[in-house]
Amino acid sequence: MSDLLRMTGMYSGMDTEAVIQQLVKAKAQKVTNLKNDQKKLEWKQTLWQDLNKRIYKLYTGTLSNMRLTGSYAKKKTSISDPTKATITASEGAVNGTQTLEVKQIAKAGYLTGATVSMKRKGEVPIYSDEKVNDSLDGVTPADKEQYIKEFGSEKTLEALGVGDGTLTVTANGKTFTVDAKKEDSIKDFIQKFNNAAAAATGGAVDIKMEYNKGKITVSGTDADAGFKMSSSAPSGSNKTILQGLGLADASETQTGTFLGHAITEKGDIYLPGDFKNHSEKDKDYKAKVSDITPDLVGKKLRLTVGTGAEAKVTTVEITADMEIGTLTSKLSEGGVKASFDEQNQRFFISSTGTGNKNEFTLEGLDENNQTDDSALIDLGLLAGHKYGNGSESTRIEGQDAEIILNGAKFTSDTNTITVNGLSVTASAVTSEEVTITTDTDYDGIYDMIKDFITEYNDIMNEMTKLYSADSARKYTMLSDEEKEAMTDDEVEKWESTIKDSLLRRDKDLNAVMECMRGAINKGYDIGGQTLFLVNFGVGTGSYFDTEKGERNALHIFGDSDDDKYSDKDNDLKAAIAKDPDQVIELFAAMSKDMYNSLQKTMASTDYRSIYKVYDDKRMKTEYDNYTKKIKEEEKKLNAYEDKWYKKFSAMEVALSKLQSNQNSLTSMLGQ
Repeated sequence: MSDLLRMTGMYSGMDTEAVIQQLVKAKAQKVTNLKNDQKKLEWKQTLWQDLNKRIYKLYTGTLSNMRLTGSYAKKKTSISDPTKATITASEGAVNGTQTLEVKQIAKAGYLTGATVSMKRKGEVPIYSDEKVNDSLDGVTPADKEQYIKEFGSEKTLEALGVGDGTLTVTANGKTFTVDAKKEDSIKDFIQKFNNAAAAATGGAVDIKMEYNKGKITVSGTDADAGFKMSSSAPSGSNKTILQGLGLADASETQTGTFLGHAITEKGDIYLPGDFKNHSEKDKDYKAKVSDITPDLVGKKLRLTVGTGAEAKVTTVEITADMEIGTLTSKLSEGGVKASFDEQNQRFFISSTGTGNKNEFTLEGLDENNQTDDSALIDLGLLAGHKYGNGSESTRIEGQDAEIILNGAKFTSDTNTITVNGLSVTASAVTSEEVTITTDTDYDGIYDMIKDFITEYNDIMNEMTKLYSADSARKYTMLSDEEKEAMTDDEVEKWESTIKDSLLRRDKDLNAVMECMRGAINKGYDIGGQTLFLVNFGVGTGSYFDTEKGERNALHIFGDSDDDKYSDKDNDLKAAIAKDPDQVIELFAAMSKDMYNSLQKTMASTDYRSIYKVYDDKRMKTEYDNYTKKIKEEEKKLNAYEDKWYKKFSAMEVALSKLQSNQNSLTSMLGQ
């Protein structure tokens, strides 16, 4: 209707709005009827679309599969020790017993780094229990005690930061000197000291020097007599002789026995690491690789993933500003999973999958691309290396799975290996042969047929319900006023009654039902005899025992899940056990016949798209025509309504003029 704002009945006093609405009511009802018919067509399209989707799924899925006899070749397997492997059998698996050995499981490669420490240069003791224990290989039990006592005494004075020089000693009033050479070992220097002491006293020893586990002891023969030693740092040396030997305090007069400090040398000291991507002082801070040790700058890591010609090699050079996250990202780009755990301060590297093809190696290189393990050591990534902080990196090598099936070896980069229809998923190594038994899966064939019947019944029951629905002739489409006077549940029930009747006695629906029922009820030539599904205990129920909407549904008589016929003998199961090929051929023939019938029904026509069981093109044309007619009738209605408004408006104008003239005449007569 028109959207114009109109002022009516001002002079006539008539409810012209109501009068006009009554005058146009017939034409307005025509528009309403067209809209209602279009809405019912839309509901009908929705019903067909839902049905077509289910029928198409049956056609392309279950029927397409069941029409091929090979699809029924179900197999079942068992294994004598299911903790070692799981077995599945395809149609091509051979019935019988086979032997299996699982030699190894497919694994992914893992490198778990040691706890990373901050490495800096400093003074480290030349003797420690750890250093001794790491060097005991090859030492005989008889020599062990002496070896431990003398460990570290082979260090040269130069290694201790001491150069050529002279040690001056005063003991019991006698003074002598000991010349030290930087190439002298500690042991050599002690021997020089003791020889010089003996020569100074004519063979009588007034003072003696000894070495034991990284420390030097100096003792005088007379406990009350004192001794004193002095030395200076030779040119180019960092320490005096006394400082280098841990005897700096002996420059003062000593009596009795003097025990020096632990002798140290220049080396690497390791401090606890705290490498994080931010700190409390600087939220934007990101830990750098060089924070671990500046020695890493310029070093390289070479990652190799896979083997042979297909191996992928990635080289990463460590720069001064490289962040730890950047290092792990570059390694990950090379084909592994690399990360740094801030909580545990460890690098973790693993292959992206199991098997040799995903296995990796990680090497350290120096600036000249020569093998150098120092970078791996500093990053805690040298497998098996023992670190001063007590941690150790561990390595698990990636490997292929390997099985022996019937005496033949098979390998795979995963734990699933498929051989001649058998799929073996290894889970543990066997200590002895296990047996695999494969046989025809009769239950699998039965379940396949049962699943088809369930899907068929779902569709057939729905079509039967729609085709046999009660008439809704007395139910008209509700107007807006009628809906407002009803509850939501009442409106839904009313409209559902109309929807359910839209395909009542529909010829296209009946054609689809006959197409499917025809294949079910038909007899098929199997091995020279005509067989029906009912011969194997499959058919529709009794007319009086079943509900109206389920009279076309199939039953497997004797099936435990069938509420009505579970007490009967299960002829289908018995037939499968006796002659599975005969049952398979019958159901394959039936499925092929139904498949072909549906294919013809779903062929494209002038009114129907391909793979549609209803005239979708015709319905769309009808829907579009309704839209066109509704627009045309609404246009006519608006014009008709405007015509009446103009007439009543002219009447109001005339009445207005008449009233104006009367008022003028009255005014004149009154004067």
